[in-house]
Amino acid sequence: MTCVKEPRKSSRALALGMAMIALAPAAAGQARDRERAPSVIVGAEATAPAPDPKPASPGRTFVPLHSTLIGQGGVTHLNFSGALSIHNASATQVLAVEKIDYRSGAGQVVESYLSEPVYLKPYASMQVVIAQDDVRAGVGASFTVDWATPPGADEPLVEAVMASFVGTRSYSFLSPGRRVSRPQ
Repeated sequence: MTCVKEPRKSSRALALGMAMIALAPAAAGQARDRERAPSVIVGAEATAPAPDPKPASPGRTFVPLHSTLIGQGGVTHLNFSGALSIHNASATQVLAVEKIDYRSGAGQVVESYLSEPVYLKPYASMQVVIAQDDVRAGVGASFTVDWATPPGADEPLVEAVMASFVGTRSYSFLSPGRRVSRPQ
């Protein structure tokens, strides 16, 4: 019997090794896909040409994005993916999204996402996505979104959704944006 069991163990080890080899390219492909995934998502059908005159009422929205939460007295770190959503709440006016900065818990800019303004049609939206394994901003991460509307137009709705997937468990929550003063 020992001779029979030994080949089974070897075949199990071989099967496990083959499975790991088979999964490695898939995992590598997923990592490459994550690297290629766009951070800013906005459809061409959601954008408009720059209006003339350009929107003249500037504003800034601050949105906490909890990319890492610490629990159990500092023992456990749980990383979250995040999606910053910017919605033009106006039924008739174009929203100019001028600048989006992702900031660390120390308030430092980790990444700026726009090289030129994006003009959103009425009721259109855009997103900025932060991957779950992107922990550059650490605890206390946030976004600042600089925007402009025509005088009297509705302010945009800006919020973040965070989600964490760990094994068979998942956690998610919403973080609303808040208008703050915009430096000149």
